[in-house]
Amino acid sequence: MVQTPTPQSKAVCPVRWLGAAAPLFVLTITLALLPGPAFASIQNRLYRIDIHPRKEFTRLTVRLSDPPNYTLVTIPGNRLRLEIQDTGGTLFKKFRRYSDKNIGGLLLAKRGDSLLITFQVSHVAGWRDLSRSDVSAITVDVGASFKPGAAHPSLAGREKIWNGIEKLVRNFDPPLKSEIPFTQTDRQVLKNFLTEEEQKQFMAAEAALYKGRLTEAEELFTQFSSRQGPIRSLALYRLAETWYKLQKYPQALTVFREAEKLWPAYLGLNPGVTFYYGDSIARSGELSNARALLAGLVARLADKTFAPALLVRLGDILTRQGHELEARAIYQNVAENFTENKASQMALMRIADGEFLHLNPWNYRPVRDVYLSASLQSGDLDMREEAYFKYVLLESLHGEAGEALQQIMAFQRKFPRGVYVAVVRNIREILVAEVYRSTSWSKDPSALVRFMDEQHEFVAGCIEQPGFLATVTHAYNEAGRPIELVNLLSGLVERSWAGSAAPDMYASIVDNAELIGDMATAERTIKAYLGKFPGNPRARLMTERLGGIYASADKHQQVKDTLLWLLNKGEHAQRNESYYQLGRSLWTLQLYAQAAKAMDRFIESPSGRDPRLLPDAYFIAGSSREYSGDRKGALKLFEAALKLPDNSRNEEFVYRAGQINLQTGNTLRAKNLFDQLVKKGKDPDWQKLAQRALTSIEQKPSPP
Repeated sequence: MVQTPTPQSKAVCPVRWLGAAAPLFVLTITLALLPGPAFASIQNRLYRIDIHPRKEFTRLTVRLSDPPNYTLVTIPGNRLRLEIQDTGGTLFKKFRRYSDKNIGGLLLAKRGDSLLITFQVSHVAGWRDLSRSDVSAITVDVGASFKPGAAHPSLAGREKIWNGIEKLVRNFDPPLKSEIPFTQTDRQVLKNFLTEEEQKQFMAAEAALYKGRLTEAEELFTQFSSRQGPIRSLALYRLAETWYKLQKYPQALTVFREAEKLWPAYLGLNPGVTFYYGDSIARSGELSNARALLAGLVARLADKTFAPALLVRLGDILTRQGHELEARAIYQNVAENFTENKASQMALMRIADGEFLHLNPWNYRPVRDVYLSASLQSGDLDMREEAYFKYVLLESLHGEAGEALQQIMAFQRKFPRGVYVAVVRNIREILVAEVYRSTSWSKDPSALVRFMDEQHEFVAGCIEQPGFLATVTHAYNEAGRPIELVNLLSGLVERSWAGSAAPDMYASIVDNAELIGDMATAERTIKAYLGKFPGNPRARLMTERLGGIYASADKHQQVKDTLLWLLNKGEHAQRNESYYQLGRSLWTLQLYAQAAKAMDRFIESPSGRDPRLLPDAYFIAGSSREYSGDRKGALKLFEAALKLPDNSRNEEFVYRAGQINLQTGNTLRAKNLFDQLVKKGKDPDWQKLAQRALTSIEQKPSPP
């Protein structure tokens, strides 16, 4: 089925709807521009109509010989009309008397080469079109469940999209292109009251206006409009035109009126300026005056190619005045009778705009396709952008989230710096969150990695989801991509929307940076964390981790500056090895008393400590005491170290204990220790030192 969708509406009517409610010239112009009737051979045939009443709705099926080309629209009086183009067949009169709670009174009629099927619809019912392009039938369901309600998305999670764009959809009305060719002022005219240099400046200003360099044009025309003399009125018109395009509508209207007082005849010479004047009046709320001015312009330019576009704008003014039926008639006739003109797509979009706020997931597709067609066929970049935006917006409100997300991404690629950049970005964030929430990533972690790689700039709504960070971290770890995970989280954590998840992100960055040996990133991340969250419960632990990074780099002074607070009264390290790292750095800095204190705390904290560090801790704790003159305390620690299981430094402690015993006069104990080392030791270096010590003891004369 090659369907030409027309959105449902309050009325679809020929030009007769204008009647006495609109000025006579509009009817005359529209009828004059209608093309002659076209004759085509009948391509399709109706052979059957099935009506199946069901509990919740009534299904109407129109069966034909071939896939049909048709429109389905609402018309006044709670009626639906199917218009099937190039179709003939029996006009089944028996259905005129059919009636159920949803539909009734099917009337079949011929209009030219089209077959019309018109029927009554219950005032509480809506409809949905289930037809497929590859089936030779039209299937329509009518029931209360399809009744359009208040303007809001029907799919859970899309409310944020609607809340963000409702005002834009209702009120967005950018400056219009009149389609009237730009008329540059004849230089011969300018010669009458401007110098050679001034002529160049004025022409440069008009060139800037034509090419869209509006700030430049505004500055130049403001200078000319401030002068007294013949040029002032023309400069005022041009300044007003510039302000209109800059969307400074009140200022533009004021200047237009001032210019009109000085040179009213110019409006007859430049129809483009007249159009902008009329539209400025319309935007000020003076719709009757705007309607009269633009209607006169339409009548004057009825034979021009841009006249249909002016008719569309006249329809816009009628809509604002509350004459929707008359406006709809203008749009419909322009759409049908000027198909080779840009105005046809403009009119179709206006019809679609009228239905936009009342769509739902069952009936939005025909309207969506109107916008898609306009975006593909229009040669006007602004119109293509607007149409494509409304197409993807409808998909975002009513379509499947994954497909809608792809359409939004396509829009961003096509219009990266357009009018809707900020709005589309917000929509993408909402859709990304919905896709993330509705997908089971545990079955395919690599898919989540690809998703995050593609959507990492738009995951503001994902971060607030429970378990987001853990899920993403698991996926990257499963894929063996810790470097990419660090890069991802480093980018996310700096975003303003990271919010309460930021501390956890910082911690994960540090974990994974340390895992891959990127200590520079780990250090930088911890410093950023401490700067932003000094009062966070995890801040003390992060400080200890920073000290650990300094210790691994042998930055002993930084270790002292970072961790010395652990020795204060009442303080306790959350990582026992922090005491060891602090003690070793203090030992290197020859701060022996503090080094001994730090190592004591490490030795006294058995839970969670690394047993491989204990021998060195005992060595530093004992040696620090020895250097401080506390030989008794040092000896106690060295002898305690001899009881450590699997102590690879046991022979060293035996020798040091022997030395201190010898120094304190306990020669017998010292001799026993050295002798033990000589006989049972396995390290030749310590054996040699012990043997020398024994020799020295033996050669030393005994006391008298």
